[in-house]
Amino acid sequence: LSLADSTIAFYDAQYYYQLWRPVTAIRKTDPTWTPLIVTALDPAYPAAHAVISADAATVLAAFFGNKDQISATSDVLPGVVLSYTSYSDIANEAGLSRIYAGNHTRIEVDAGYTLGNSVAQFVLHRVGS
Repeated sequence: LSLADSTIAFYDAQYYYQLWRPVTAIRKTDPTWTPLIVTALDPAYPAAHAVISADAATVLAAFFGNKDQISATSDVLPGVVLSYTSYSDIANEAGLSRIYAGNHTRIEVDAGYTLGNSVAQFVLHRVGS
């Protein structure tokens, strides 16, 4: 429920603010610049990955606590195992990955963290009452 609400909230915000992606701004000075991954066609603010990741981390931490040993693997990088000590660490890395890939700025990611956490807190409060 919380993830669905966060998705609605970030799309509402993206189409309200209509903030362009880094590729649009950077290509004004360097027309050959390309981000590391394909840029989504929707507006940039707030960063969707940050919203969803922060929401999920907040809900998981509410149920399991935010201190846990979590390992993640990927079919794309066989043999690579990433280790985390909290759900919020995973959410932070998910948001930062979008900056490193060239799809978002820090402002968009930080706004995403705030929105995702706020929606999750709202839903948790409603479900708990």
